[in-house]
Amino acid sequence: MHIALYSPAWPLQTNQNGIVTYVHWLRLELLKRGHRVSVFSASVTGDSERGIYPVSAVPHTRLSLSWRRLLGKKPFPLSWGEDLAREVAKVHARDPIDVLEMEESFGWFQALILRRQFPVVVKLHGPAFLTLLDDDRESEAGKERILAEGIAFKHVVSLTAPSRCTLAATLARYDLAPACQAHIVNPLKLAPGAQLWSASSARRNSLLFVGRFDKLKGGDQVLVAFKKLLKLRPDVRLVFVGPDNGLTIQGGRRVHFSEFANALLTDSEQNRLEYLGAQTPDVVQRLRVEASLTIVASRWESQGYTALEAMLQGCPVVSSDTSGLSESIVHGQTGLLFKVEDVDDMVVKICLLLDDPALGERLGRSAREYVLRAHAPAQVVDQTLEVYRSVTGIFRGTGALAPV
Repeated sequence: MHIALYSPAWPLQTNQNGIVTYVHWLRLELLKRGHRVSVFSASVTGDSERGIYPVSAVPHTRLSLSWRRLLGKKPFPLSWGEDLAREVAKVHARDPIDVLEMEESFGWFQALILRRQFPVVVKLHGPAFLTLLDDDRESEAGKERILAEGIAFKHVVSLTAPSRCTLAATLARYDLAPACQAHIVNPLKLAPGAQLWSASSARRNSLLFVGRFDKLKGGDQVLVAFKKLLKLRPDVRLVFVGPDNGLTIQGGRRVHFSEFANALLTDSEQNRLEYLGAQTPDVVQRLRVEASLTIVASRWESQGYTALEAMLQGCPVVSSDTSGLSESIVHGQTGLLFKVEDVDDMVVKICLLLDDPALGERLGRSAREYVLRAHAPAQVVDQTLEVYRSVTGIFRGTGALAPV
């Protein structure tokens, strides 16, 4: 089959993002099976590989416009979806595409569906009605993005999601009944040379957080928990890895990492904090095995790669019990869960692991075994190809993709 995939950026080594990670591992396994794979991306860095097609990047000014006005002009949520569809059509004309899979963001997939050239599978990595929080969700742009995705979803024939809760919530929110729907977890392998975690090699009282500094990933809660931990354990250290997207606070003002940390922590407390910004996957893998544990504090996740990657390295994980994270982690078996947005509960669970390295080793081993079993790329691709064959059959049998 000739399979087309959309990735927001490429390649993985220079673009740390959950969807990029997903496309990376899916593509490798599909190529291994002998399929032809084309990847279309809005942001390609470095030398382009064969089968990687850059699409003109989405202008930031477009994203700040009123999407209601754009919707009034075109049947597409954002005109950039048409740009993507045109680039895909050029490749399709030279080498016919059998199926295309892409994310749901901004409803861009609608432009491809309406061309009716090949079947489109939409993978739910994070619908806006679930990922936009508080002021962002209630803003005009936020409401219109949710509306735009909802309009696009009405045309979907095939919908998949890595977590059951994301799939169920989306079907219910937009009253959808696609002909093909499936829960398929994200694939993952350990990169060659990556070390496994052990209590003997980890630094005592060292904590690691990997994620954007924004409200969704909960970086603000981690810093608040860190301050509380320092009062109990003055020798604890926190390494914070991830881009600084800023945190929207009451009134719509955006606060960035340094301002938030300066307001919360004293100078001596900040001496126990190391902010590294975005790092490459190999650096993050090294940092995981150096830390006593990894913290995942997301307020919502479809299926967080940050948790899965740590689990695959055998690292003890303390995670919020929200959404897809509670599907990936069984409390007391493959990690410890704290109540989402409950900083005191987070502190309690962190202390449990710091006090009991043997518990961390047991949880880490079980977590690694789970990810190896449930997220093996070969197994995930078997399920994905089944969906591709199903939606291709629907497309060829009816000659149409979008319901009338």
